[in-house]
Parts: sequence; C-alpha cells; structure tokens
Amino acid sequence: VSCSSVEAEYRALAAATRELQRLSYILRDLAQPCIRQDVLYCDSQSAMHIAANPVLHERTKHLDIDCHIVRLKVQEGLMRFLPVPSASQVADIFTKASHPRPFHALVVKLGLLDIFHPYS
Repeated sequence: VSCSSVEAEYRALAAATRELQRLSYILRDLAQPCIRQDVLYCDSQSAMHIAANPVLHERTKHLDIDCHIVRLKVQEGLMRFLPVPSASQVADIFTKASHPRPFHALVVKLGLLDIFHPYS
C-alpha cells in the first residue's frame, strides 16, 4: 500500500523500468539490438526529480529498492523520462475535477457516450 501519490507513481515507474529491462534482454537474446533509447512518459514531476536527484531519495524511506533501480537504469541509458501535461492525461477525467471544455475534450478522446442523451 502506498502512502502517497508520489510513492504510487514512483512504484509504477519502477515496474515499467523492470519491464523495459526484461524486454531489452529478450531483444538482445534474439539478436535484435535496440536502436533508440526507450521513453517513459510521466506526469509526476516529483517522481522524475526523485529519479534524477540522488539526494531526494533519502526523503522517501519506503522506496529504497525502487529508487535505486530506476535511477540506475536512467543513468545506464536504458530509458529517459518525458513529462506529460495534465491536459493530455485522459485518466484525469476519473480522478480530477476540471472545467467543462477540457472535461468534454477528454470525454471525446475516451469515446464515451451519454446514455441519457443519445445521438439522433
């Protein structure tokens, strides 16, 4: 159980890192080298700062192993992080309140239909 949203997001980054590492091993065993560096899109600035700055991981006592594996794999060049703006996060429709215009844009992106006002 995660104690904070940053911890939960960082644990997700660690799981994605382990999966990228597994995939790179499989590709290497198949003699298919990776041409480009993998990219992980992350919407948590705090999680990206923890991965980049070795001093910040001291504040996250529950993330010892996860901190080390993510930071190590970033330093080795297995992957890099790119930020994702909140406006592009379609899952935010389920977790955050927003103004009507961004809300309806996300509804369209998800392909949701209003069952009470069907299209004619």
